[in-house]
Amino acid sequence: MIVVIVLAGGIFVFRTVNAPDTSGVVVQTVRTSLPSVTGSTITTATREFVDPDPDQPTKVVNVTAVDKSGNPAAGYRVADGVEVANCRLSSSAIDEGVLGCLPGGAGANVCWTTPSPRVLLCGDGPWTRSLTRNTTDQIDLMPLNEQAQPWGMELADGAKCHRRNGGSHWPGRADGLEGAYSCDEGAEFVLRGAAPLTDRTKPAWTVKVGGMSADNASFPPPVDMRVVTAFFAASP
Repeated sequence: MIVVIVLAGGIFVFRTVNAPDTSGVVVQTVRTSLPSVTGSTITTATREFVDPDPDQPTKVVNVTAVDKSGNPAAGYRVADGVEVANCRLSSSAIDEGVLGCLPGGAGANVCWTTPSPRVLLCGDGPWTRSLTRNTTDQIDLMPLNEQAQPWGMELADGAKCHRRNGGSHWPGRADGLEGAYSCDEGAEFVLRGAAPLTDRTKPAWTVKVGGMSADNASFPPPVDMRVVTAFFAASP
């Protein structure tokens, strides 16, 4: 086990492990950076972007926000939160030491246990150093029968996309595809349908990206976008 403190817009504590189902994928803790812009231009439903290296393997970064004692890792701030419920193993984690809870509005889809059995430290996202101290008396540790999906992703066009967290109403599309991640680059969304959310058949993972609107308007078909970095949660 290797623990590395990375300074990249803040301090993060990462652990490099062999994540499941990542055959042929570079798994490492890295200083994330946006790629330089060269190459041919591709038009998405929302804007144009340039992928400098479409075959570059996806990097998998496992984020650990607590130490082995369950206390906040160095550099993390903690604020008081709320009571949460229905806590289960997080579907954005690579092991069984991270929970996800309801309601969705509590922002508790990635939470680490603490020395107190009722207290959880929940992360805002893989790029922040903020944790919320939530409480619960409902924890179910039954294994999940699904492939873990990234907590957040950095895409080839430079967008940072955060996984949808329950409850709130999202815009839609006439073709029925749903938003799975919201991105910080305009009206860009990672979409999901019948196919797997992340295509991991090649070392360079891809996702479907397109637009959405409040009135479920018609958009061009989504395009494949390379995942530069996929962030998962991990226990210390």
